[in-house]
Amino acid sequence: MSMYLLPKTITHKLDKQRRTFFWQGNGLKRKYHLIKWETICQSKDRGGLGIKSIRKMNVSLLSKWWWKLDNEKGLWQDIVKAKYLKDGTISSVKHKIDDSPVWTDLLSVRHIYLKGRSLKVNNGKNTLFWEDSWLNNQPLCIRAPFLYDLCNEKFITVHQVLHKNGQLDFRRWLSPFLFDLWIQILNEVYSYNFDNRDDEVS
Repeated sequence: MSMYLLPKTITHKLDKQRRTFFWQGNGLKRKYHLIKWETICQSKDRGGLGIKSIRKMNVSLLSKWWWKLDNEKGLWQDIVKAKYLKDGTISSVKHKIDDSPVWTDLLSVRHIYLKGRSLKVNNGKNTLFWEDSWLNNQPLCIRAPFLYDLCNEKFITVHQVLHKNGQLDFRRWLSPFLFDLWIQILNEVYSYNFDNRDDEVS
């Protein structure tokens, strides 16, 4: 469960066996399921019994590999970064036809991990300028969708933007409104307290 994303048909069959055992035990006589299984799998604070959801546990275990890749250093991290990330970031890496099954499954749950992680930008080398939530807790691609759509450098990092002094490549000239918005964003960027340490993930 910690290496592959189980198909929904498999998790459904496993949950069916668990539901049957929960309500019937070892008996052969069928009994009514008085409460939804989804409710039973919720935490006790939310009115459930705290029974683990197989699907959620499977996704959580896979997401933990992303966290280890983001936060820990070791041989396997170096191999994965050299083979799949190269000079990119976790947010920008794309699926390829020749990817291994394990890496393909990890990519399929990456959006869940990225949604839950928190970034503290230091040097900006591992943070995407447009797509990561690093400035005011909202991705700039959501805050300024027209600028994002016009930009030809969608996967540029924060560090690269600083290195280019904010002179990004747009598909056409910016209207006065978009230009003012871009200047406002740059003012916020340059008022941010950067340093030379690596970006931190929590």
